[in-house]
Amino acid sequence: MRSALKKEMCCAGNEWVMGEHMENLGWKLGDWRADYKTGLRKLSAEEEELVASVASRIREKAQKSEDSPQLVKRFLLEECEEQGISIDEEQEEYLCRTILLQTFGSGFLQPLLSDPQLEEIAVVGIGQPVFVFVRGKGWKKTDVAVTNADYFVALVNRLGRGLGRRLTAQQPRMNAVLEDGQRLHASMPPISPCELTIRKFSEQPLSPFDLLTLGTYDAKMLSLLSLCLQADLPVLVAGNTASGKTTTLNALLCFVPASERLLLIEETPELRLPHPHQVRLLPFEESGIGMAELVRDSLRMRPDRVVVGEVRTPPEVRALVESALSGQAKGCYATFHAQSSRDALLRMRAMGCLEADLEGIEVFIVQRRTSVYSAKKRKMSEARRVTEIAVANAADVMRPIAAYDGRKYSPAGMKMLLEKIAQGTGMNAREVAGEMKAREKFFAKGKKQHGFESAFADIQKHLYGGSGT
Repeated sequence: MRSALKKEMCCAGNEWVMGEHMENLGWKLGDWRADYKTGLRKLSAEEEELVASVASRIREKAQKSEDSPQLVKRFLLEECEEQGISIDEEQEEYLCRTILLQTFGSGFLQPLLSDPQLEEIAVVGIGQPVFVFVRGKGWKKTDVAVTNADYFVALVNRLGRGLGRRLTAQQPRMNAVLEDGQRLHASMPPISPCELTIRKFSEQPLSPFDLLTLGTYDAKMLSLLSLCLQADLPVLVAGNTASGKTTTLNALLCFVPASERLLLIEETPELRLPHPHQVRLLPFEESGIGMAELVRDSLRMRPDRVVVGEVRTPPEVRALVESALSGQAKGCYATFHAQSSRDALLRMRAMGCLEADLEGIEVFIVQRRTSVYSAKKRKMSEARRVTEIAVANAADVMRPIAAYDGRKYSPAGMKMLLEKIAQGTGMNAREVAGEMKAREKFFAKGKKQHGFESAFADIQKHLYGGSGT
């Protein structure tokens, strides 16, 4: 790559060099050791100035209806011709790409947002390397950094432009959901030294077979939980941050018949289900319509299943319990932050739920993101594991009985849960035991299943004799 651009002058023997005080692009590729390469091209100071100049020119003169790549190429070549700058084909290619990202895309974020292996993108300050969380590998340092606070604010506001959100001195914090469903949190001084966190979601959701392949669940667990959903038992998926609660809930909803009406209530639209009859409701806090109000609205919408993406506040928790107790749907499902089933119940009681009402949540799944240390390799890694499957205990609701405690299955807990399944499905104990073994074989056999849609179709065919469409 050339370290500078040449400017041709009419006066022989004279060479013009672009000014040192160039307009900064707002980001740069650093010289530090990076674990993750963005694939962006490192530009010389002169190339950066040319990119900034062309980008500014496009913003001033371009028509939105014009084709972006062709427009960028035209403006770049015009700028080079006017300034007497000579570039070769290779430079033209990577300069056009950089101008395109700078003007129409999300700048240096574009390749990160496009990488399906990334779960999180994190800007931690001006001049600091951007970090990414790579699926299965953990946090990695990238080769790029934000160098300008004004650029940072402009970039965040560009991401939130279509959502009516802006980061300003009066509003130095932003929470938003991008158009493609990715979740964004950003802040600036005095709250932080310019912080941006984007949680990305896989375009292809994980199926129950994927959870089995990853080792998060075993075939017996999936067999048991499929029967729980078929028996219309209310289920709460609890766990710590990034433990995969929503991913698990999305996968487990494959066990709900495709013919049923689902009502999805989420603050952030994360659930992606192939059921044709589904209604999605999103809160609109500006008008005072929150999650709790929407859960109560579901009482009038005749759903077969009510799914609440995540309950956080006391009104939301009370509304969920009210929904489960009212019986307006055959099953209610939600996710919740808690380290165990008992912690979940204690938190819900602290949020104002009556202890007697909490029995309305009958099944608890606790999934945790845990650290795994290899003494041999001297390396830390992460794992998502099920630490508990518990059933509400009528004798003492604050002490659920574990059917699975992270190591083994409990006879007492399993007996109570299987009794609830038998009652909810109309099968006797012998039939439930036989069906559970048959499903365990089905899930184990399908461990290498690929693709969410095909997995959903196979599950629907096996459980209900249909294709899932």
